[in-house]
Amino acid sequence: MNQLEGSASHDLDAIRHILLSGDVGRLEEKMTNGLGAAAAQLADAERRAAEQMEEVSHRITAVHEEMSRRQQEHTERVTQLLEQMVSQLGRRVDTLVTETRAALDDVKQRVVEVERRKLNVADFSGTLSTLGQRFSGDNGYDPFHTG
Repeated sequence: MNQLEGSASHDLDAIRHILLSGDVGRLEEKMTNGLGAAAAQLADAERRAAEQMEEVSHRITAVHEEMSRRQQEHTERVTQLLEQMVSQLGRRVDTLVTETRAALDDVKQRVVEVERRKLNVADFSGTLSTLGQRFSGDNGYDPFHTG
């Protein structure tokens, strides 16, 4: 019986080996196919990620270029407005200088006129004084003296 048991056991191992070898082969094949599919999926995911990164890069570049263009336009507009303000201020300063010079010329003319009148008043006072002395000296009449 020992031999039968040994032979049966050996046959059973052989059958197991045959059955399991087929299962192992199928499992190895499934595993190889699964790894290939996983590698293909990974490669596809990497390709899609690279495409998305490229698209995002293009969008960022487009936004950056648009912002740069807007900034340049804004800078040009601000520069134009500043130049207009400087021009307007220059014209206003020129106007104020002209008005100030005219006012100073007017003041100078008035000062000359006041000086001329002052001289006229002094001359008139001198003439009155001379006349007063003549009249008071000739006949003794003093119009400012009562008595």
